[in-house]
Amino acid sequence: MIRQTLRRPSLKITRHTNQTRSSSFSFEVWSPFTADYQPVESIEAGLRRVDQLAGVICQMWLQRHPMQNALTDTPNADNSDTAEWAEFRINATTYRTYDTRRHDSRGWARATGLTHATEATCGRVGYALPRSSVP
Repeated sequence: MIRQTLRRPSLKITRHTNQTRSSSFSFEVWSPFTADYQPVESIEAGLRRVDQLAGVICQMWLQRHPMQNALTDTPNADNSDTAEWAEFRINATTYRTYDTRRHDSRGWARATGLTHATEATCGRVGYALPRSSVP
C-alpha cells in the first residue's frame, strides 16, 4: 500500500451578495501545483480542471514521483472570510474519494461520489447546477 500524503485539488463556489458584479457566483480551482486558487469562468470549466489535476496527481501518486512532495494540499478555511462559499476536493488516488466543506462548517465531510459532492457544494450556496454539468 502506498502511504504518501495526499495533495488534493478542489473546486470552490463563492456566492457574492454585491449586486455590482456581473454574476453572483464565482468559481475557483485549488491547484496543488501552484498553491493557489485559480479562477475559472464556469462550473463546467472548474469540473474539467479539477478532474485534469486529479488525473495528473494520481499518476504522480502511482509512480511515486518525487515532485509530488512539492505539491500543496487544499488550505484550511480562512476564519475571517464572511462570504458564503462551499467547496469539494478530490482525493486523487486510484479509487477517488470526495470531501466537502462550507463557510459555516469548515471541517471536511466525506461525500459518496462526484455527483453527490458537486450537488452538495452547489446546493450549499444556492447555485442551480445546469443539468448538462452533472457528472
